[in-house]
Amino acid sequence: MKIDLKASESLELPFHTVVSLNERLAWLINLRWISIIALLFCIPIADKMLGFNIGFNEITNLAVILLVINILYFFIARYFQFKNEYQELAFLELQILIDLLVISFMIHYSGGIGNPFYYLYLVQVILSGIIFPGKALPYINAFAAALLLTIWTILEHVIMFDRYLLRSEPASLALIITSLIAFYIINFAGIYIINTFMNGYRSLKRIIDQKNVQLEQSIKDRSRTFRFAAHELKSPLIAIQSTLEVVKSLFSEDLRKEVKDMVLKAEKRSSQVIDMIKEMITVTQYNLGMEKPVFENVDFDEWLFGIVSHHKVYANKKNLELVYNHLSFSLNINIDVNGYEKVVSNLVSNGLRYTPSGGKVIVEPFVSDYSYGLVVKDTGIGIPKEDMEKIFEEFYRSKNAREAEQIGTGLGLNLVKEIVYLYEGEISVKSEIGKGSEFKVEFPLKEKQSGNEYAEELKQSVNL
Repeated sequence: MKIDLKASESLELPFHTVVSLNERLAWLINLRWISIIALLFCIPIADKMLGFNIGFNEITNLAVILLVINILYFFIARYFQFKNEYQELAFLELQILIDLLVISFMIHYSGGIGNPFYYLYLVQVILSGIIFPGKALPYINAFAAALLLTIWTILEHVIMFDRYLLRSEPASLALIITSLIAFYIINFAGIYIINTFMNGYRSLKRIIDQKNVQLEQSIKDRSRTFRFAAHELKSPLIAIQSTLEVVKSLFSEDLRKEVKDMVLKAEKRSSQVIDMIKEMITVTQYNLGMEKPVFENVDFDEWLFGIVSHHKVYANKKNLELVYNHLSFSLNINIDVNGYEKVVSNLVSNGLRYTPSGGKVIVEPFVSDYSYGLVVKDTGIGIPKEDMEKIFEEFYRSKNAREAEQIGTGLGLNLVKEIVYLYEGEISVKSEIGKGSEFKVEFPLKEKQSGNEYAEELKQSVNL
């Protein structure tokens, strides 16, 4: 069932969204299925075991009629194209009014006002108070319930219709008046309380929605400012780095050792800051939706090996062993190569940055029947237990990470998490201080993604 979103703007729904309204429509229909099944199940039991003097055949016929009506509701909800929320709310109101009418007949055939189940009217009244925006419709439905019960009770009392009694004798006039007054009080007091609560809730929801819009705008503004500042810093830093390279190449022989060391240190720091600025620009572009996904069908193992190989130079420079364990078979898969490359590069570069000289970083792809991904293990500094849940937060860096690498934004793992979640994946981490960390990224393997000549071999040979 679809609704024209442009038309939906004509009706303010502070509590509902288009999606939630559809869900409530389906929920109401499903609730009616349960009621019908329960009714058809209980009627023969009550008839055979309890022996009440009520209209079991009539109630059964009503249950069958309600079953047919609910089937009609189901097909309308599933296949009818509602043009706007007014039509859908009208459809919901029609259901509630018909339910009230059916309940009236049910109550009549099962004992009338002498049957305590006449409070079933309140179920529909409560539902209308929850579902409908505004104040009018819930009170209209409460009035309709009270009117139907009153009319049936009067008609039964003056014997204009056959009576169906749960008790040995008809309800007295005093009992009828007392029961009706009690119902009126509970009915209207209940809808007043529910309606007051829901209107307050809707007002609060409206405020929250407005604040969310403002917050999202603030985040976008912050990201734009962040990106602008990063761009402005990048150019002078590159100029500084170029100047330092010129000084080093032209005057290297004339510089004293301590001056030369200072130039090399400044060059290293400027490179680190430039890398950090590039990371900041990448994150803000991604948050602003400027980084468009590029989907390609790749051999996952071959593509992943190519990305990891780019980090070989840095690994050799730090005297680290970078190991890649290939898959034993090919897996052709359609992925966002831009987004996935950021995930892999961040995890591998983090492993290399926080692993001391002489250590090892291992990258291992995996594939199972229903998922695929990679594991990045290192023998680095590890992550403290108290920081495990925080490392994916924006700008967060653990204390030992700051001590090992002074320069860093704390944005890399946050970006990794966002990209992984965007593609319905999961990321997990295991770590021990001084022994290293293990990051596992796993994506669902959809049938259409793995449809190649290796798919059958994958299912038969992989057992992870």
